Formats: sequence, structure tokens, C-alpha cells
Amino acid sequence: MEDNVVGFDTLNEPNLGMIGWHDLTVGSKFLKQGPSPTWFESFQLGDGFEKRVTNYNPSLVPAGKCLVNAKHVRAWKTGTTCVWRRHGVWDVVDGRPVLLKQDYFRWRNEAGVRVPVDLSCDYFVPFAMRFKLAIDKAIEGRGCGPLLIFLDPTTDFEDVSIGLWPTGAFSLPMQSFSPTHPKFFSCHI
Repeated sequence: MEDNVVGFDTLNEPNLGMIGWHDLTVGSKFLKQGPSPTWFESFQLGDGFEKRVTNYNPSLVPAGKCLVNAKHVRAWKTGTTCVWRRHGVWDVVDGRPVLLKQDYFRWRNEAGVRVPVDLSCDYFVPFAMRFKLAIDKAIEGRGCGPLLIFLDPTTDFEDVSIGLWPTGAFSLPMQSFSPTHPKFFSCHI
């Protein structure tokens, strides 16, 4: 029996989460099913606050608001503060949550200067390159020919500038991963 591997997939429909998000008080336009807190509301919920959040049922159809975390359960261990409070994104003033940096995840720090996040160049391409190197190392010496690395586009439907292409579309025709292929990225590795 022979080992047969056609290719490797990085992630299935990756989502960028908060990376590049402009306003933490604004909810997703597309990812709505059941109770759907905004990012800021989710920070509060994780820190033990109860919140009335928009509920969607069925998906994408508003069905009023519902109370979430009525028992004030915290995601953090006792004596530990929410990581985003520690970073100064939000705080509690006079017992009420206050958002201090609504566009915190839109920026990254480069030599002490805030610069806008470039989702592909700053995060996705470096991840894909590390993934490719790990696969290369794992199969080294096995006599394999060129392997396919399948790259799904991000499923961050909030940012139309990212664009979408069919799963693995630029791996299949080219028989290899090229993070600088002009059709997909304008990054320099």
C-alpha cells in the first residue's frame, strides 16, 4: 500500500475575527444566528456583565433582544482581568463598561508608530508561509513531488476589499504556493 496525499489545506474558510475591525460597538453584517453580541458586548459578557443583545432567528432575521449571562459568569479566572481591559481597550467606570479604543484592532504597532492593518500582508501570508515550511519539513526525504497547498480566502465578508476566490484556486494551476503572485497579493516577503 502506498501513502497518497494530494495536498494540504491551511484552514477551512478562515475568519479574521477582530483584526481590522473599525468599531467594536458595531456588530457583524453577516455572522448572525441566535444571540449576537458586538465585540464590545462580548468583552463585557466575558467579564461577567449581563447584557441584552440582539437575537437573530432564523439566521440574519432580527428577533428582538435577549438577556445573556444573567448569572454573571466570567470567562476569566478569579483575580484575572480581561485581556482587552489590560490593553486599555475598555474599562469599568462607576460600575459601567466604557469603550476607550473603538478601533483598537484596526491598527498594529510598527516601531512605536500606529499603522493600519493590512490583513493579507500582515497576517494571512506570513501564516501561510509558516504553514508551507512546516509541511515541507514534515515530508522532507519522502521523495514527494510538488505538493499542493490549498489556501482558502478569508471569510471576512465585512471587508469587500479582501476579495474571494475559489478554494485552492491559485495553488492548483500553479502547482505551488506563491505568496507574491500579483493576482492575489501585493506583499513582499
